[in-house]
Amino acid sequence: MSAPRRLGLRLLLLLALPAGARAQQSLPARLADRFQPAASGVIGIADHRVDAGLGFERTSGLLLGVQVEATPLEGTLLSVRALGGALGAHTPSTDARDVGEIAATARMRLVPWLDARAGLTTRTFTSSLARQRWTSAAIGADLRMTMLEGRLEGTAGAQLLPFVRVSGHESPNASFGASMGLRYVARRYLVGLGYQLERYDFPSVADRRRLEEHTMLTLRAAYRFGRMTRATAD
Repeated sequence: MSAPRRLGLRLLLLLALPAGARAQQSLPARLADRFQPAASGVIGIADHRVDAGLGFERTSGLLLGVQVEATPLEGTLLSVRALGGALGAHTPSTDARDVGEIAATARMRLVPWLDARAGLTTRTFTSSLARQRWTSAAIGADLRMTMLEGRLEGTAGAQLLPFVRVSGHESPNASFGASMGLRYVARRYLVGLGYQLERYDFPSVADRRRLEEHTMLTLRAAYRFGRMTRATAD
């Protein structure tokens, strides 16, 4: 091989090796650009109310947790949230309890002002006497309104819970939920305030109707990875 050819081959190798290294180094960045992941810290104030026909029970307390989310396709958002804490008793003859919750939610943008959503939640209450597990599936929709060129967004939604299973009880006759949210986005940072309500109407036992209500006010702060784009709804 002549000297000019050897020199040309060496130059090609020198150019190709850094390019390959750059491609490997940029893989995490490309994945972040593709899925737009975000990680959040979450603080919640939860309230649980029960009316079983024998007296009203109420517990409430502070919950802490994390949330992760990603955008696999344009106009969609997948999120998983885990929360846990202790609920103190606020009524006589009511036991304090620990609560843990994991919720997965999928959202799809239908039109600029409307999102469809579906979710699966598992929640466990543990007291000194017993442990109760809730599993529910929800479908619903959220109305959206944006301001400040999309940096500020408000949402209001309603959900039906067609599947609810509670250990130790029959499934409720009717279950529904409602939610409201407000979030502000500043470059890669996001701050969100949310409120959600769930209402369960159980079958009567011995002519006693059982109603349960879960409400929670949440505050979360998030950091978003990847290339900056207009995020989907919170």
